[in-house]
Amino acid sequence: MRPRSPADLAMLALLAGVYFAVAKVGLMLAFVHASATTVWPPTGIALAANLLLGYRVWPGVLVGAFLANVTTGGAIASSAGVAVGNALEGFVGAYLVNRFARGRHAFERPQDMLRFAVLAGMVSTAVSATFGVTSLSLAGIARWADYGMIWRTWWLGDAEAPSSWRRC
Repeated sequence: MRPRSPADLAMLALLAGVYFAVAKVGLMLAFVHASATTVWPPTGIALAANLLLGYRVWPGVLVGAFLANVTTGGAIASSAGVAVGNALEGFVGAYLVNRFARGRHAFERPQDMLRFAVLAGMVSTAVSATFGVTSLSLAGIARWADYGMIWRTWWLGDAEAPSSWRRC
């Protein structure tokens, strides 16, 4: 693996900053749990970055997500778990869209649009919801009894972002 150039590092820092800022706005709308909201535009940002810039952007998503969660009152370990789930969500979503829905060309044919909606809007978003809610529950920040309700809220917030795309 080649060392990152200053331009790559600047791009990752910008991505982390944008992800962090948009995440903080989304978390202002949380009502079921401080870390779960039905409005989560960072999912779309992470997916678009992975699709347009390549899989190498995952560290920017990871850092932005970690900072957003640790400053929301999360412990370091749970924030790391949430951040890993957020980074994986963007990576997995982009991989599935590239592999099964023609990547950047997903909006050119109806069958690829459907694949995009299912893979990016439903399947990859379950990765983040599962990692996130499990991390919060293991850390004692969320009650296990509330797992299902928090998971659904998290998943819905993530699922709405990529499903509302018109163009990539």
